[in-house]
Amino acid sequence: MMDFDSRFGHTITQCRHKIQYTFTNELLSAESLNNAGPTASGYVTNGKFTTLPKNDRLAVYGDIVATAMLCRDWYHESSSKATWTSIRNQFLSNTYLAETGFSLGLDHCVIKDAGTSSVSDKMMAIAVGAILGAVHLDGGDDALRHVLAQLRIVSPTDPLA
Repeated sequence: MMDFDSRFGHTITQCRHKIQYTFTNELLSAESLNNAGPTASGYVTNGKFTTLPKNDRLAVYGDIVATAMLCRDWYHESSSKATWTSIRNQFLSNTYLAETGFSLGLDHCVIKDAGTSSVSDKMMAIAVGAILGAVHLDGGDDALRHVLAQLRIVSPTDPLA
């Protein structure tokens, strides 16, 4: 059984380059990418076998904080409710999150079970949401805003859109 760095270091490095964010807590980075069960996500730390939690809880958190940030921006722009609906449907949909993840090559970073040959759209959307959650827990609002811009998950009125 491998230690944390041997098991997940390359994956974390790949993700860091793709999202242009360096985690202070690399455990959050690894968890955000973990779609695997205990067998594929295990590592040894301090002589004990440990497994990474799956990324689904981080994805819920990431969806909420990304939604809140974009909604706050929408509110301060004094845009219409129809504009908010458009932002939410376009930039926060599972389809968009999956497309964004695949376009950046994040599918090569997702930790999957041995029998899983490819990353599904659902797995990718969950991973992107989890990455957003992990970034926010690790670095707060400024870090999340940076990664949202890197992933082009921005308000249509944002100059980056």
